[in-house]
This record gives sequence, structure tokens and C-alpha cells, in this order.
Amino acid sequence: MGKIILLDNALSNMIAAGEVVERPSSVVKELVENSLDAKATTIQVAIHDAGRTKIVVNDNGEGMDRDDAVLALKRHATSKIKTEFDLFRIKTLGFRGEALPSIASVSKLSMETSTGQGGTKIEAHEDNISISDAPARTGTTITVEELFYNTPARLKYLKSDQTETSNCIETLSRLAIGHPHVSFTCSIDEKLVFKTSGRGDQLETIMHVFGTIAAKNMVPFSYSCPDFTISGYLGKPDIAKSNRYYMITLLNGRSVYMPKIQAAIIEGYRDFLPSVRFPFTIINLKVDPSLVDVNVHPSKREIRFSKEDLLKQILIEIIPNHLKQTTLVAQPLVSNIKKILPEHLESVPLSFLEPDTEYSVTVPQPSVGSDAPIRSKLHAMTQIHSTYIVATSHTGALILIDQHAAAERINYEKFQAMAKTSAYKVTPLVPLLIELKPSEARLLDETKITALQETGLTLVPFGINTYQVTQIPIWAREYDERQYVEGLIDQIIHLDKIDILAIRDEAIASKSCKRSLKANQSLSISEMQKLIDDLLKTDNPFSCPHGRPTMIEFSQYELEKMFKRTGF
Repeated sequence: MGKIILLDNALSNMIAAGEVVERPSSVVKELVENSLDAKATTIQVAIHDAGRTKIVVNDNGEGMDRDDAVLALKRHATSKIKTEFDLFRIKTLGFRGEALPSIASVSKLSMETSTGQGGTKIEAHEDNISISDAPARTGTTITVEELFYNTPARLKYLKSDQTETSNCIETLSRLAIGHPHVSFTCSIDEKLVFKTSGRGDQLETIMHVFGTIAAKNMVPFSYSCPDFTISGYLGKPDIAKSNRYYMITLLNGRSVYMPKIQAAIIEGYRDFLPSVRFPFTIINLKVDPSLVDVNVHPSKREIRFSKEDLLKQILIEIIPNHLKQTTLVAQPLVSNIKKILPEHLESVPLSFLEPDTEYSVTVPQPSVGSDAPIRSKLHAMTQIHSTYIVATSHTGALILIDQHAAAERINYEKFQAMAKTSAYKVTPLVPLLIELKPSEARLLDETKITALQETGLTLVPFGINTYQVTQIPIWAREYDERQYVEGLIDQIIHLDKIDILAIRDEAIASKSCKRSLKANQSLSISEMQKLIDDLLKTDNPFSCPHGRPTMIEFSQYELEKMFKRTGF
């Protein structure tokens, strides 16, 4: 007896803080979300020493009277849900009532708030809470100092100041992008990082947060169905990144992580980017709250959406369709080494750079008229290194075309059309036997064998746990046949589904590469012109099947700029 005790509030709050407040960026997220829920139109965030010493969030929201302000520091005290029914239709960013008490339990917190009629100041330090009067300015200012001062283990495992600051900027950037009708100000150690206007223009917000080059290379898109509405911006291949952090998904204004949706975005870009590059996208989802469960994790970043599979399929279809409707000719890159000054921050990815440090920067230069239609007639002029075709356009631009990449695109679309219209089952060139583990053989039932047959793969039993392959799709001959068959069987056994289109496209892309015109092959002017004409007739003339650009454009403006003919 007597082993089980009821934890006091201070210890309970510290345990909850371990889930809600992981690092300084968590504090920024929770406090700014509270400001947004309070209908603020202006939010100012100041971060000092990576958030370790001080974080200040100031807003012009509705504010609180004294009773509500005191109650807000209690666990599970919230104005955002009142009944069990509300939990299944959450329309606010916060709802748990854990953020403020959790933050207060691991820091020294002060709050000034007012509804416009009298003001309240509350200072919370451990179990001590002091209440006093404050100016009657409508809104709330919360100051968090000495974060994790009483939890040294958490403080010890924070990353470097540069990394923690970058995380804070990233968190605030996503909130600003998701709420363009709110004016955000972000400052680090009293230096302005970005400021948005709050005029409701998301593209303008993208420009203020990520820079003019990013904004100029965004393709708008939208789609609507009875279950949800999708809108946003698709980054052109020129601004693709080496990581997935720029694939931003906003569900009802909340930045969320949805693995299936990220996979769909990557699949949608598969024809436009190499496999080692990732798109820069802003995806806005407007969904009925009853279809979404945000009560999955204390961070509220992971969610469940009942229509996620439908959404994935729609994105896979609409992303390439919208990209094909715009000019995606690659622009030349200008490389230099310079010291990064504040005015150059718009030209590099948002990260907190070390002061007085030399950086190598590769920045795509914006060009005038780069969105003009490129499918107009291009005129072949000559060949460089027996690999690149030099052509000119009606706008006076100079176009360099990679003859191998261009031939790959032409063959790829030709073979795609053949695969859809012609008979595609053939017998393997050599007898092919597939041996499975006993556990796998039990999972390969008749239903799955029938599903494999629909893809063009026919299996017949050939002893215990062994199957003979009697038919394969014709494009598999351009592949390692055994690898192709084993990959399909593995998918149907373990995933209970087959992405036959992806596998077929990979095989056709490989076939297109092998059958295409090679580099270091001399062409006549007429052969160059024929290749260009055939390329411009394709569905996507701007990239090869592996995502590499087929052509690079130097506009007349860029040429004149290089020769100092424009005053630059």
C-alpha cells in the first residue's frame, strides 16, 4: 500500500512539457498558434540567443480579461473546445490547453494581456504566480526567459544556436505562409529576418519569406471536389532542393506532415526532376474538420485524414498537368563566392548563416520573358562538342539543347504510347524460376497471382515454394527480368498492391536511354532541326525521363546583360 501517489501540478506540467515543448521552436509554434486563434492580424516574434535566454511573442488579438488570464496557466484550460463533439470538429490550431502551463513549467514566463478594458500582467516562476495591472492595450505579449533552466538534461541536448535558430525561423515561416492575411515580423537578436504584409496574398508572403527568386518560379494551381479543396504553388525545377524540407503542406492553415502526400508530390514531379532532387511546393488543403483527426500527437503535426488516398491520387494527376502548362526551360546559373550580407538573404535558402563567413552561392538569375511559350519554332544553328545543339527562338533567345536528353524524351513518349496500345505479353528469353521463402509462398495466394496476371506477369507453380514465369510484359526485357519479377512479387506480398505504372515507366525510361541518340555524335543541320521539331511535339519537352533538363535558355536580356549592354 502507499506505492501509488497523485503527482502534483508542477511535476505533471513538467511531464507534459516533455511532449509539447521539445525545443525553442516548439515554444514559438505554440505561442504563435495561440495568437492566431485569438484572431490576431499582427504578430511580432523576437528570439534571443536561439531562444535559450528569451522568446517574445506580441500580438494584437482579442486578449484576455484577468480571470481568463489566470485560468490559462492551468492544465487543460482552453476556450477552443467545450464538449466531446467539438473534439471531432476542431477548427482552431490549439485545443489541448497544455501549451502555456507546459511552457511556464520549464521557463520563467510573463504575460501581459488585455481585451481593451483594463490590463493584466502575470509572472509565473515555478509554483509562484504574481498578478498585477498592465496597460490596456488590446492583445497579448508573452515573454519566455531561461527556457529549460530547471530541466538541465533537456537544455544539454539542444543543438547548436545556429540549428535551433534555423528551426525557429522555419516554424515561423510555415505559419506565415499558412496565414498570409496576418502580418508576421521575425527578428533574431534584434535583427530583422523577414516581415510579411498581411494583405492575404500568399505569393507575396512567399516572396517575403523565401525570396524573389522562389516567388518568380512558382506555378499556381487549384483543384476542388466535394471532399476538399486544393490550391497553392508548384516550384519550377530550377528551384528544386536537395532535401524534402521545402515540401510544405498546410491543412486548414496548419503545417502538417503527411507521408503519403509527400510521396504523391514526389511522384507528380518524377518526370521533371532527377531522383536526388526534391520540389519546392506549397500545398493548401481546405478540408471539413470532421474528416481530420489532429488529436494524434501533442505536437499536432501528425494528422489522420480519411480521404488521404483520394487526395494522393489527385495530386499525382494534377501536379504534372499544371507543370506542363507552363514553360519549364532551365535558366543558366551564375556561380560566385561572396560574403553574405542581409540583403542577399532573399537569394539563399532560409537558414541562419554564420556572420563574416565566406559562402559559395549558386543563384538562378531571373530573366525577362522566361515564361513566353517555347513551343514556337526553334531554328537549329550549329552543334557544340557533338553533344549540344545551338538554336535560336523567335524572341531572340539562345537555346542549348542536350541531344541525348532530347532523344530520350522523344523515345520515352513513343514507347509509352506503344505500351498502352500494343500487345505487351512475351515469354522470357530464358526459363525463369522464382523461389520464395515458405512464409512468402503462403502469402502469395490465388488473388495475388491473379492481380499479377493483370500486370502482364504470369506465374505457374513449379514445385514447393517455387514458381515458373511463363509471361512477362514486353518492356521488362529492357530491365533485369528477374529483378523486375521479384520486385512485383515483393510488392504484392508485402504491400498488397502494385505500382505497375511506376515500374513500367522506369523500364521504358531505361529502354529510351539505350535506344537514344548518344553524345559525341555529329548531326547535320537537318538532323538537328528534325530532333528539335520532334522534341517540341512531345508532352513534356523540357526534361528527359530521368528529370534532367533537355534545354537551357539564355534570353536576349541575359545575353545583353552579360555583354554589359543594359547598364548592369
